[in-house]
Amino acid sequence: MDFRTIDQQEIKRTLPIFEDDYEKVCQELTSLSKRLLELLPDPSIGPEERLERLARVAPHTLMISRNVRTARSKLSDLKHRLSELVPDEALSSIQKLEFLISKANQLSPEAGTLFEKLEELGDIRISDIGR
Repeated sequence: MDFRTIDQQEIKRTLPIFEDDYEKVCQELTSLSKRLLELLPDPSIGPEERLERLARVAPHTLMISRNVRTARSKLSDLKHRLSELVPDEALSSIQKLEFLISKANQLSPEAGTLFEKLEELGDIRISDIGR
């Protein structure tokens, strides 16, 4: 994989250069995620865990444990992340989530769904993987 260096808002970062068309990547991810959701509609799991469950039919493969987590570990991680994002100890996890939704509504009042609001806002944060 090739890399390029960019300067953005006084932050120098090195990013991979992706050859795949972004729209095609999004379409394929959406197709796979939707199909897995149709097959395994449990709302508490994501596409990776759905695929890992389906992988049971391939018994000679390795189970990837990061894709199979307990409800307790998922909840703990969600609560921890919500506390990082909204560090008010007086609020419950649901209240913290609603606070974030309210903030999105304030920042993008014209857009319709939360998805549309977040797309409109974009994401200027630096990620933990360097993008």
